[in-house]
Amino acid sequence: MASDDRAVMLLKRLDKLRVRRRGWEKHWQEIGDYVVPRKADVTRQRTAGDKRMESVYDGTAIHAAEMLSASLHGMLTNPSTHWFELAYMERDYNLDEEAKEYLESVTEIMTREFQRSNFAEQVHELYHDLITFGTGVMFITDAPDDNGVRFATRHISECFVAEDEFGRVDTVFREFRMDIRAMARQFGEDAIGAEMQKKLEKDPYEEVKVVHIVMPRDDRDARKIDALNKPYASIYIEPKQKIVLSESGFNEFAYVCPRFLKGSQEQGYGRSPAMTALPDTAMVNAMSLTTITAAQ
Repeated sequence: MASDDRAVMLLKRLDKLRVRRRGWEKHWQEIGDYVVPRKADVTRQRTAGDKRMESVYDGTAIHAAEMLSASLHGMLTNPSTHWFELAYMERDYNLDEEAKEYLESVTEIMTREFQRSNFAEQVHELYHDLITFGTGVMFITDAPDDNGVRFATRHISECFVAEDEFGRVDTVFREFRMDIRAMARQFGEDAIGAEMQKKLEKDPYEEVKVVHIVMPRDDRDARKIDALNKPYASIYIEPKQKIVLSESGFNEFAYVCPRFLKGSQEQGYGRSPAMTALPDTAMVNAMSLTTITAAQ
């Protein structure tokens, strides 16, 4: 199967975002080594299940990050409390009893959907990424079989983001790995290309790279309501063959990308309390190693 011109163009955009992100990666890796070892695979690829605490001789920073993320979750989105309520932009509607009853019913439905989904576990992971890496990336989509809403906090190493003219993240390129069998089930054998079809017969569990892009669709026909004309495009690409696996769309941006602190001259990514504490964290670990060595 020949390369797809659109896939080639989008992969060039990804390369530009990859270059822009490169300055952050070493910083994230060091944060991972000292503060969140389970995610310490930004610039280094680690084997699943291997030991990741070899750089840690003092666990203060790790426990502090866990406590802060748990505190944010408990104070902001505690599943045992009503942590949000709805209101109208027009003040007069908020004084109308019938209108207020409607919002209360909507709030009850939303609360129930949050509780039956995986929101609680995934938003906690989002908070943890936010206070360690400075940037959190959560994907929100429909759950399989129309079973509500599904949330998925993505590893920062997979995500490349871009902002609009107002400094809001409106584009996410996510590069991840999936086995060929799962790819064929999700996109269909005809869509995965001749090379992947051959690999499917030989080794269906071989993992290959896939790129998922969610971005504004500037060339849409607003008069149409089909998936290919929704405000935000959702495109899957197989980068080795440079082909589009599938394309659909969203009515709203399907990612939530908070930044803890944001430099006015830094695009896309944020800074975190863990970055502020990193020099002290590294020093305490070095001192602990020295003390252990001296004791031995």
